[in-house]
Amino acid sequence: MGSCHKKSTRSGGGDALIPAEPIAALLADIAPIGSPRTPPPPVAAVRDAVPKGPIPRRQLLLLSLYTVVIWSLGNGLLPLLPKFATGLGASDVDIGYFLALSYGAIALGSASAGWLSGRLGRIRVQMVVMALVVSPLFLLTSQVTAFWQLLAVSVVLWWFGGVSLTLATIVAGLSAGPRERGTVLGILALTAPLGSILGGLGIGYLADSLGFSAMWIVVGLIWLLCPAAGLFIRDVAPGARDATIPGRRGSGLWRMAFLVLLASAVLGAFGSFIGGFGRSLVMRSGFTNEDITSTVAVSGLATLPFPLLLGYLSDRFGRLRFLGLCYLVGVVGLLVYSAASQLVEFWMGSAFVAFVAYVSTGVGSALVTDIVDRPSLSRGLALFNTTGWIGGILGFAIGGILFAYLGYADGFRVGAALLVAAFLLLVPIARSIGARRPALS
Repeated sequence: MGSCHKKSTRSGGGDALIPAEPIAALLADIAPIGSPRTPPPPVAAVRDAVPKGPIPRRQLLLLSLYTVVIWSLGNGLLPLLPKFATGLGASDVDIGYFLALSYGAIALGSASAGWLSGRLGRIRVQMVVMALVVSPLFLLTSQVTAFWQLLAVSVVLWWFGGVSLTLATIVAGLSAGPRERGTVLGILALTAPLGSILGGLGIGYLADSLGFSAMWIVVGLIWLLCPAAGLFIRDVAPGARDATIPGRRGSGLWRMAFLVLLASAVLGAFGSFIGGFGRSLVMRSGFTNEDITSTVAVSGLATLPFPLLLGYLSDRFGRLRFLGLCYLVGVVGLLVYSAASQLVEFWMGSAFVAFVAYVSTGVGSALVTDIVDRPSLSRGLALFNTTGWIGGILGFAIGGILFAYLGYADGFRVGAALLVAAFLLLVPIARSIGARRPALS
C-alpha cells in the first residue's frame, strides 16, 4: 500500500476475474499515455494482459444492450429538449446554454469514467450503480415546472449517463483482442444508429401520445434495462504494458498523434452538433414531435451498416482514411441543412451528418486502442469519448449565438468548415504514425 512499484500481478488465466486489490495496486501505478516510466514487462506478462482470442459473444451482446438503451433514449430525447425547454420559458440562447451545460456534464462524466475505472476497479459494479441512479432522475424530470429545475436535474442526470456509456466502451476496448478491435468497437458503435432508429421512432410518439410528463416516466422505466444488463457483464482489468508494438513505449510520436486525434475529434463533433442543434431549432415551427424525432430515426437507418463495415475494413486497410471519409460526408450533410426547408431535406442532411456522430466514433476508438498503451487505455478511451461531448458543449453554446447573429444557413456553413478543419488535422496524424505502423493510416 504505501510504496510504489509492485512487481507484476498475474491474472491466473486469460479470462479469469482478477481480485480487486491486485487491480488497484496495478492501476495506481499506471503511467501517463506514452510515458517511459514503466519498464517493459516479461513476455508472459504481456500474454496475460492482452486478451487471448475473440471477445465472448455474450459479453459483446450485453455491452451492446447496455449501450443501445442509452443511445435510444438519449438520441430520442435530444431533438425534443429545445421544444420542452421552450415550453418552460427558455429562449434560444437559454436553450443553447442549457444543452451546453448538459453536455458539459456528460463530458465530465465521460472523463471521470477513466479515472473511476482506474482508481476503484470493479468496472461492472460501477456500470450497474451509475445506471441505477439515472432512472429516478428521469422520473424527477417529469415533475419540473420551471426552466431552472430542468437545468439542475439534467446536469446531474447526464453526468451519470456519461459515466455509464464510457464505462461500457472501456470494457469493450479491454475485452477485445488486437486483431478485432475495429470490429468489436464498430459493433458497439452500431448501437448509436440503432438507438437513433428506436429512439427516433419511439420517443416522439410517446411525447405526442402521452405528453411530456408521462413520457419522462416511461423513459425512466426503460432505462432500468441498463443496470439489468450490467449485472451479467464480465468484469475486466487493465493489464501490463503491451511491449509488442514497436515505438509505442515512451515515443513522442505516439503522444502527439493522440493529442492531435483528440483535437480533430473535438472539431468534428463541434461541427456535427451545430448541425443537430440548428436542425432542432429550425423544425420547432411547422413540424410535429414525430417529424422532429424522425430525422434521428432516418439518420440511424442510413448509417446502420457502416460502423461495423468500416470497423471491419479499418482492421485491414487502416483507420485514418475511413475517419476522414466520415468527416467529408458530414460536410455534405451540413451544406444540405443550409438550404433545407422540407422534411425530406432534413432527413437527407441528418443521414450525412450522422456519419460523424455514429460512424467515426467506432473507427476513432479503434485507433485509440492502437496508439495508446494498454495500462493507459481506460483513460485514453475515456478522453476520446469525452471529445464528442466537448464538441456538443461548443456546438450548443456557440451554435445558439451563431444562429442568432448569422442566421441558420450561414451557421450551418460554419459547421461544415469545422468538419473540413477536422479532416485536415488527420494529415499530421498520418505522417507521425505512418512511418512506424502504415496499417493504421
